Amino acid sequence: MSLKPKRVNFNETWNVLQETVKGVITLGNVPKATWYDRFSDVYSLCVAYPEPLADRLYQETKTFLDNHVRSLLEHVRSYGESNLLRTYHDAWMEYSQGIDYLHRLYSYLNQQHIKKQKLSEAEIIYGNHTPDSFEQMEIGELGLEIWKRNMIEPLWDSLGYLLLEGIQQDRVGDAPFHVKDTIRGVIQSFVSVEEYKKKGNLELYEKIFEKRFLQASGEYYEREASRLLQECDVSQYMERVVQRLEEETLRSKKFLHSRLRLLIYLIVY
Repeated sequence: MSLKPKRVNFNETWNVLQETVKGVITLGNVPKATWYDRFSDVYSLCVAYPEPLADRLYQETKTFLDNHVRSLLEHVRSYGESNLLRTYHDAWMEYSQGIDYLHRLYSYLNQQHIKKQKLSEAEIIYGNHTPDSFEQMEIGELGLEIWKRNMIEPLWDSLGYLLLEGIQQDRVGDAPFHVKDTIRGVIQSFVSVEEYKKKGNLELYEKIFEKRFLQASGEYYEREASRLLQECDVSQYMERVVQRLEEETLRSKKFLHSRLRLLIYLIVY
């Protein structure tokens, strides 16, 4: 690839690049030669003469990802509530891997354009900058933020309810093995989608799942304790408590973030 800045027809270059972006984000077959050509296109747009076209590339890519995830949302919803966890999880597994590849394809934009515009915490706190000064995100981060806004937020009530229902089925032994994997994957997506954040990277997980899980678990074990006290003597009751604690500990290792596991002991006891 030539390193010398040159005139670039944005529309022509973007039309070609967009096809590869679509292939990357959907895990399509993108030949190595095509990958390297599009990598070169990203570079050429970022250093275009007489004016760099990096900002325009960023905006077009953002629009593409916005539209792509909105389309995925309709696809996920089309399978109905009973299949929501599975279809959401399948879409997330494809998209999360695809956005990682896309982040690499846009590495020059990330490293030489976006990162240079980012401000340090000291500059943000002590400088005279507005939020608009640092609103651009690296492509991988942008893709995750768009997923959160366009996919998770419209679905979080349904996802939260279905996750709690699935975990309850696991407690009573009615959850098939493949459903357990799906539950774990969906919960992990709430963590993964904000892992890039330096602060507050568990806020989404807390909002959608953790608070609801703790409340539902507390209510379940309150009912369970009341039932066992009526059916068991003290020795039998303590045996069942230990058994439930062991089961819930294993369950927390299967499904939950490590921070939440520490609260399980308090819930069961």
